Amino acid sequence: MSDEEVPSKEEIIKNMAKHLQTHPEDGEEVLLRTYELAFIKGKLDSKS
Repeated sequence: MSDEEVPSKEEIIKNMAKHLQTHPEDGEEVLLRTYELAFIKGKLDSKS
């Protein structure tokens, strides 16, 4: 996957905000996934 294919952080946040306005019930799942990803990244960062 090239850098061009990865949306910027701003794009992701904008899309997520738009999605949550129409699907507020997804908010909890999104937060849990975000937490899990941050946790995994933290684990990976501490290994290197």
